[in-house]
Amino acid sequence: MPDLRNFALVALFIAISPQAVAMAPGEKAVTSSYENAPCAVKVAPEERIECGVLTVPENRRKARTRAIRLPVMIFRSTAAAPAADPVVYLPGGPGLSSIEGRSTGKGNPFLLERDNILLEGRGNRFAQPSLDCPELLALRAADATLVAQTAAAGRCRAVLVASGIDLDGYTSAEAADDLDDLRKVLGIRQWNLIGFSYGTRLAQTVVQRHPEGVRSVVLDSVLPIDVNYDEMAGASLRRAIDLLLDSCASEPGCAVRYPDLRARFAALIERADREGIVLAERTLRGRDIAGAIAAGLQQPNLIPSLPRILHEAAEGRPNGLLPLLEQTPTRFNWGLRLSIWCSEEMPFEDPARIAAQVLPALGLGGADSRTATPEMCAAWDVSAADARANEPVQSDVPVLILAGAFDPVTPPAWGQRLLRTMPNARFVLLPGQAHGAMFNRCGGQLTLAFLRDPRAPLDGDCVAKMPGFRVAAE
Repeated sequence: MPDLRNFALVALFIAISPQAVAMAPGEKAVTSSYENAPCAVKVAPEERIECGVLTVPENRRKARTRAIRLPVMIFRSTAAAPAADPVVYLPGGPGLSSIEGRSTGKGNPFLLERDNILLEGRGNRFAQPSLDCPELLALRAADATLVAQTAAAGRCRAVLVASGIDLDGYTSAEAADDLDDLRKVLGIRQWNLIGFSYGTRLAQTVVQRHPEGVRSVVLDSVLPIDVNYDEMAGASLRRAIDLLLDSCASEPGCAVRYPDLRARFAALIERADREGIVLAERTLRGRDIAGAIAAGLQQPNLIPSLPRILHEAAEGRPNGLLPLLEQTPTRFNWGLRLSIWCSEEMPFEDPARIAAQVLPALGLGGADSRTATPEMCAAWDVSAADARANEPVQSDVPVLILAGAFDPVTPPAWGQRLLRTMPNARFVLLPGQAHGAMFNRCGGQLTLAFLRDPRAPLDGDCVAKMPGFRVAAE
């Protein structure tokens, strides 16, 4: 399914009082306002794409705070009479831009019925200010040591703070308030939220803080607010790899063609750690192989080929791993990522459990799927969020939860977890899919149908017809 985003504009600098920061004597408080402005990214000139800037307080919890500016993009519907409730897309991360690369609305199925709105998150690439940490990003891409990454985080923090940035203002709670401020200044009574990965956590925070403005929510690849991600990151990858191995063993064609794949995978990881596997002028260790398979598991079209790739690598022909190792690293905004994570996740996590996620006992060669470490967060040094940032959301807002069976990042059980506290939520498991269960024909159909009537029964016929795991032909 294509990418998503869109709705209405209002005139210049419309102030709203509910989110105003308390005034100090002799000072004027920063209030949220909106103005039309040129698009922050290049867009197709012939399309109905309207842009602006939302100005908000940097830290609503402080009386003395400065204003920050967040770009807005509104993709207008092609319908003659668009639905009054637009769609707002919340990307993953944290630290992925909402608007980068969003140059056109062509192929966006939401525009057939309603507008699509994008708000660049505070601190992100096109926001003013941005919390970008280019050195840390480069070190992550180079798989540098955690010691080096931690030192880079400390240096980036020093630069940002010296420029006047209040890092305590960059949280999911503040971002949720930004979204609700935007809804109000645009004159929208209610809208629909679509969150992907970290965006599901932000969507839950909006529902927690501003339920009156939310008509419905679609959560794809759920990160529950009350799940301690770093305590389970390695185990989540292990679950997905085990499902792949079990799926091959249970399908006759795969089991005959690639016998004993579980034992061969374990032996491959062990051999890589013991003596290394040379490939394209580099020496692979167990963590590299596990990381390559993790990358493959995030691409549903590649999942059927993974048994062959593992089998060939175990036979001494590892070239199939090369495309998985050469994928472009995700361009996270690491300053924003750390501000959110070190405030809302790390204070509630157990350091011993975090460390256990890279132990050899998981059989992944120490592959590190954690977002951050206690040391990195100590270097970043932001204030801990209150307990509400780690409590499940109680809500009767209609919710559609989508999960991919092979998701190595946010297991399907995390989506099911929300059913305990969201009585109007429905969970759909999509066979053969991974992280990003919405981005296929069936996921798109379910999402569009849900948006038309969030309380109507879902037609699961397309789910029943999905093939699930089928080994790829040689």
